[in-house]
Parts: sequence; C-alpha cells; structure tokens
Amino acid sequence: MSETDHTARPLIARAETTAALIEQLYQAARELTTTDLLPRLKALIAETSSPNTSDTHRFKKQPSSPAPWNDAAAGLYYTIHGDARRFETLLSVRLFGRARFRPGADNQTVEAIGRLPVLIAHGYERGLDPDLDLADPTNALLSWPRQIRAMLDAALPGEEPWTTAPGDLRCPHCDNRLHLEPGWTAHPDTADVICRHCRDDNGKHLRWAPTTWVAVLQHQDTK
Repeated sequence: MSETDHTARPLIARAETTAALIEQLYQAARELTTTDLLPRLKALIAETSSPNTSDTHRFKKQPSSPAPWNDAAAGLYYTIHGDARRFETLLSVRLFGRARFRPGADNQTVEAIGRLPVLIAHGYERGLDPDLDLADPTNALLSWPRQIRAMLDAALPGEEPWTTAPGDLRCPHCDNRLHLEPGWTAHPDTADVICRHCRDDNGKHLRWAPTTWVAVLQHQDTK
C-alpha cells in the first residue's frame, strides 16, 4: 500500500463521520421545524393551573404581560428561541461577514433552526472547526428535540433521562448524587444505583445493588 493510501484512510473515516453528523443535524432541524414538538412545548408553558384563591383580582392574568406558569417548559422554549437566532447570527457573520436580523417571532425562530445545519455543514466543509467553534451549535441543535420529548414524557427508546436516586443517596468516593439509569422503571427490582463520575478498574461506572436505595426508602417510611 502506498503512502497516499495510508494517509487517505483517516481522512475518509473523518469524512464519513462528519457526513453522518450533518445528517443528524438535518434530522434534528426537521423534527423542530416540521413536527409539532415546538408547538407542544409552547402549549405546555401554560398548562400548570394558576393559584386557587378567592382573591381573583390579585391573581388575574394580564393579557399585556403574560407570565409563564411552567418554568421548566418556558425556560427550554425561550432558550431554544434565543440560542437558535444567536447561533445563526454568529455563524453567518463568521462565515459570510454579515447576518440577517431576526425578531423573536415563532416563524423567525423556525427559519433560524432550519438554517443551522446548513451553516454548520458549511463550516465543516471549509475546515473551519474548531476555529469556528461548531461544537456549541452542533450539540444544542442535536439536544433540543430530545429535551422537548423528555419534557413531554414522549422520549424515544434510548432517550430516557437518568433519574436521581431517592433518599439523597451519594457516592462514598466523590459525594456526588447517585442515579438510576434510563429505563429503570421497567425493572425496578434490578435497578442499580450508579455514580456517573467514578469508574472501576475496567472503566465502568461504579454501581450498587438496588437494595441500597430500597433500604433507604424503607428506613424513611418507618420514621
């Protein structure tokens, strides 16, 4: 095999990896712009009931300045709104020296999301990463559909979030909170508590049998 063949092999692998990543970015953008994920997240903001009180005047919602009732949903929704437009502006300026101003309307955010994979792909094609800092917009765009589905309790297989172990269980080595791995509800009797920071000699996360957290719950119930 020639020297050219040796040097071409990692370049081909990198190109294939980048191509797969770009396809994932386009898929994430399609989910956010052509499905009901964002509208459902927006609807979730106001789903929490307002305070129940006889003083109706005090808690009356003002049409001119609505306050989101679901802080978690509102936080994610407005983070996506702000970051999508911010990332589009930053990438456009760095790639082309100019950017289009976008107001905060929903349709403008959708258009910004749709442009992100195009801009990110262009940055990779020009070999501008890491100088262009493509990691932040890449990770954000890939994570937004997963975060929305988790909040809507509609996570796809493999997207289930980690659950904080009950009873404030902490790792005896690093004192960080222990967790139950995604999908533990399907097999609670065998769900180990896991430290996501410490690893054993084989590189695996430290874990303890479910009797550890079950015993804590039973102890709390007897108090």
